[in-house]
Amino acid sequence: MPGKTSIQSVKSATPSALSLTETQRLNGLLNNTRETMQGVVPSTAYSQGVTLCKALRERKPQVKVLLLAELERLTRHVNATRTFQTQTDLQDAVDDICELFPSMKLEEVLLVFKHIRQGRYQLYGNFTTNVLLECMRQYEMDNTVTMREQEHAERKKTIETASLDVRRLIDDLNKDGKLRNSRKLLDRKYIPYPNDKEDVTSTQQAAQETQQETRTETNKARAKS
Repeated sequence: MPGKTSIQSVKSATPSALSLTETQRLNGLLNNTRETMQGVVPSTAYSQGVTLCKALRERKPQVKVLLLAELERLTRHVNATRTFQTQTDLQDAVDDICELFPSMKLEEVLLVFKHIRQGRYQLYGNFTTNVLLECMRQYEMDNTVTMREQEHAERKKTIETASLDVRRLIDDLNKDGKLRNSRKLLDRKYIPYPNDKEDVTSTQQAAQETQQETRTETNKARAKS
């Protein structure tokens, strides 16, 4: 159908928010989560991971199915089947994660699930959505926030270094006289700039030359007469 074809063409023409590397990474997580997550630590998850909001924008149904399956596996492992009794309970928890932590990497969310299974967070015998979200906040404070601050400091240092290099270049060009404003010479007179000592001197010299030329021409005219 023409309408359906046009809709498909518009979708295909929409640019992807992911780079090629991020697309490959996301496909790996969706197709083979365990293999892709092998050896992943917080630092690599942050530096090489796919932001959750980007992943949802590109493959929302598949990403939510992935989180739902991993959360269901986690609830069975920690024996939390009483608090997460239905698929709706699990889906609500996944929706809360996507809404509250959009800037976290998808790999970081999966790492939180892994750390909970490994007993790195105290559950106190009660695993609910609130406890899950608190574990994610704790992970973010312990890992993500620290790495974001380091990244910000490195970017700031790079900008300051570049700014310093520009200042040095301007100073060097000023010393060489390459940045001085050009002045046009019209009828042997410089266009003066206010409060410029060099312009005042140039203007006085030009006036003296003009006066001398006028006197010479006057003397010649008198001699002819």
